[in-house]
This record gives sequence, C-alpha cells and structure tokens, in this order.
Amino acid sequence: MYLLASKAGILTGRLIARALKIRFHINADKIRQGSEVLIRYGNAQQSTRIGKDTSTNSRDSILKMSAKHRLWEYLQDSEILSPRYYRLHEIPDDMKFPCLARSRMHRAGKDIIICDSAYEIPRDAEYVVPYYPTIREYRVHVAFGKILKVMRKYPINDSAHDKIRTSAFGWQYKLSSLDDVMCSKSMVETALKTAEILGSDFCGIDMAWSSKKHELNKWIVWEVNSAPSLNGPSLKLYVDLFRSQFAERLQEYGIRKSKQNNARNSSFNKRNKKRRSSKRIISRPSGMRQNIPRKNSGKKKWASSKYSNTRKR
Repeated sequence: MYLLASKAGILTGRLIARALKIRFHINADKIRQGSEVLIRYGNAQQSTRIGKDTSTNSRDSILKMSAKHRLWEYLQDSEILSPRYYRLHEIPDDMKFPCLARSRMHRAGKDIIICDSAYEIPRDAEYVVPYYPTIREYRVHVAFGKILKVMRKYPINDSAHDKIRTSAFGWQYKLSSLDDVMCSKSMVETALKTAEILGSDFCGIDMAWSSKKHELNKWIVWEVNSAPSLNGPSLKLYVDLFRSQFAERLQEYGIRKSKQNNARNSSFNKRNKKRRSSKRIISRPSGMRQNIPRKNSGKKKWASSKYSNTRKR
C-alpha cells in the first residue's frame, strides 16, 4: 500500500506515509507490481504496476487542480470568480493594467512579474493574468466536504510587496478562524463548491476577498493545491483525518503486513538453523600447536604446548 506524492509534496507526503505506516514513492513505475495506492498527494501518474488505484483525489481531479491556467474554465459555469489566463496572442485590446505575467509551472509566486503597460510584458511570458486588487487573502483547507482549517496571509516585515501576496514577496500564512473572517458564510460556500466542481476530496484553496471599493465584492479563487504544504498541527490534522477515513483498509494492511513479516522471519530462521546444522565440526589433531593463555597474569602471554615445533637453543 502506497502514498504517491508529487515532487512539490515530497516532504509532507513522506511524513504522512510514515505516520500511517504505509509505503511512500514519487514514481508510480517503481512501486511493487500489483500494489494498492491509498492516497495520491498531488501525483497523477499512471502505471501498469498499480493494482488498485484510489478514488480519493483521483487522477482526473489532480489533473484539474494542477492545471492552474485552466481553473477559470472549470469554474466559469458557476458564479465563482477565478482569473483568466491569456496567452500572448490572446490578450484583449481592453486589458486593464497593471496585469501579471506568469509561467505555466510556478511555485510560491516566484514567477510573477507586474506589468503596468503592454510594453512591459516579457516576450517569454507564457500567460498574462488580470490584476485584481484585494483586501485579505486566505488558504482554506477542505477535506471530505468540511472546512478543516483557515490560514490568513500576513506580511513578514515592512518590505513585503503590497500587490503580490506570496511567500516569495514577503508574506506568510498564520492560523485564523471562520469567526475572524468577514463574509465567512460565502467563503465556506465558495470553497466547498470549488472542491466539488474539481472532484477534490482534500485540497488547499487560495482565496482572496475583494470589497465593494474594487467593484467586485466577492471571493476570488486564485488556485487549488492538491498537495498542500503542512506544518506540525496541520499535518496532525490531516493524518488523523486519513486514519479515520481509511481505518478498515489500514487495519487490513497492517494485519497482512504482519503476517508477511512473520512468514519471512520464520523462513529466515529455518534457513539459519539448517545452515548451522550442516556445518562440519573439525577436530584438532593432538600434534597441532595450541595457544593457551596463561592465567594469573596482567598481560596475556601465550605459551606453546609440548607438541609445538619450537627451535631448541
């Protein structure tokens, strides 16, 4: 039984697998043949070596969450607002500035470039995203139809960027609660509906609130993380949730693994016993030199027996 993690979720995925006492890997082609995958932590790889795949955060749902440049397509039929990603040849004439230049694969917002005019958009930029001014930004952990935890972004110091609120620009998450969130009811509805549309059983949703001042007055969904990075308390929360959700399967796996270990140890002991019994006992001839340590002496001095071949002086 395995937990398959993506490269971005290696650290958190390994800790979860260790706590659940199951195997961990990031490459589906290198797991044992016919193995069961219990949890996909951001990994959507296919392989013939997978005997039984998981339905929790299925491969299709992870592909939807990972395609951040297509999130607006999945959410456009609902009333949930998500920024549209434009390719350079798709930029509309009425694009408002500033806008954000981004790459397809990104992490922690390190790729973001603010462009105040069309001349400032880099030629190697893969996407251009409209800029939405917001008041507060959150990460909402959703799991199995419930809100697990709410984190709010705060500036680390005075040099934090005022428009781009990512860890690469001086912002970090701190624990918050729904009681401290304005319009918390609409936040819960938006987060749960987003997870439902994407078919996600657990995820971390990055959201922001834009007030009436900015002519939106609604929640904006930036992205959905299929392998959210977890600290100590959040990690324990996820581990306890997985234990309760997969209690029967984990128990069956533990029993099966224990029987396999017992059978392996029994076979190993039998081989060792047979090997010891097959050893020949070689008797030492009486004329062979024997090294006998002298007793009652501080240092070990070796004396030769009377049958030793010593040179007579």
